[in-house]
Amino acid sequence: MAITGLDGVIAGMLAPADFLKVRSAVMEAAGIFTSLAYETGMPGAMAAPAPGMAGVALTTYDGQIPFSNPQSGYTYLTRFSATANTVGRLLLLDRLWHNSGIVVTTTTAQTINSAAWPARDRLETINGNNIFVAIEVRTATTNASAITNTVMSYTNTGGTASQIATVQSFPATAVAGTFVPFQLAAGDTGIKSIQTITLGTSYVGGAIHLVAYRILADLDLAIVYAGNSFGVIGGGLVRLFNNSVPFLVWLPSGTAATTIMGKLVYTQG
Repeated sequence: MAITGLDGVIAGMLAPADFLKVRSAVMEAAGIFTSLAYETGMPGAMAAPAPGMAGVALTTYDGQIPFSNPQSGYTYLTRFSATANTVGRLLLLDRLWHNSGIVVTTTTAQTINSAAWPARDRLETINGNNIFVAIEVRTATTNASAITNTVMSYTNTGGTASQIATVQSFPATAVAGTFVPFQLAAGDTGIKSIQTITLGTSYVGGAIHLVAYRILADLDLAIVYAGNSFGVIGGGLVRLFNNSVPFLVWLPSGTAATTIMGKLVYTQG
């Protein structure tokens, strides 16, 4: 049965899931997302994906923020808190799928035909409601200038195929961890599956892959070391579906190395 009041929230609270991520290398640029999945700390760094172009639906992955399914009922996020030694915005995402094998020097369409997402979109289906996709850089690329002709063909939540998502600008010599979301076609609210990716211009070197994700929560960390928190009063009861794979993405205000620490508190019932 779903939790419907504060008494149920309190009764079902679990011990906090703590995290600490240390980004010792400089980031790409202010305003460009950085995945913290491969950074050291706790949990430890994720391994690079290696499932091939069609990718794999994720129900657990080493390096995710700890999460366990309830014995019965549902799981909700009741607190998301963090502090950092630099200013930025911290996003908590659920990682549904990722792939590997994209050839960074190929400029024509590369076939993905993604494996089906797990049923963890906003409506707990596989249809992709509020599911988005980003390029995640595992090893720095060596393209000398920004690239503006990378596109991805996909099927939207209504089952319409051959939709085109675009990257406004993939940065020059993107450092490891750079996380570049695709912009959807007008009117679309999510991605059900991916058919192809076309880089358009060679990324020259490095390693990239795609990640499908759902946004769970975000925090503005506007004052160094002051921290911020998200809770049920201001943020509502955000539901995490069974087998969620939580991870963090950082939107920095600069390129400086950053240490971020915080915790998640779940309630189940």
